[in-house]
Amino acid sequence: MSTDPVGLLDVLIIYERPSAHRVVCHARSVSLERGVFLGDAVLPADSPPGALISPARVVRMHREPFWEFTELTAAWSAVVELEGPDLSWVQLDVKLRAVPSAAGTERGQAG
Repeated sequence: MSTDPVGLLDVLIIYERPSAHRVVCHARSVSLERGVFLGDAVLPADSPPGALISPARVVRMHREPFWEFTELTAAWSAVVELEGPDLSWVQLDVKLRAVPSAAGTERGQAG
């Protein structure tokens, strides 16, 4: 089991579900250890390791008047857009655990 810091989001509002594969919600970063980054995969925080839940990918984070975010740090909230194969598990008041991308290139880092 990893001891790396984990980013956590608390879903406060579900704005829309344009499809089974996309959810637009308002979420607050509640982890002091690590922010949530654009491109991170997220799973329910209480899902056990190896659970058969398809992760969602953070595809956009934005908030007026600050516009777009690449990282959502502790205590900040924003509109968060998620995409994935089946997002029926994304519900109001669910906590989401961020799983960093393996390559790091999705955050604009050289690979």
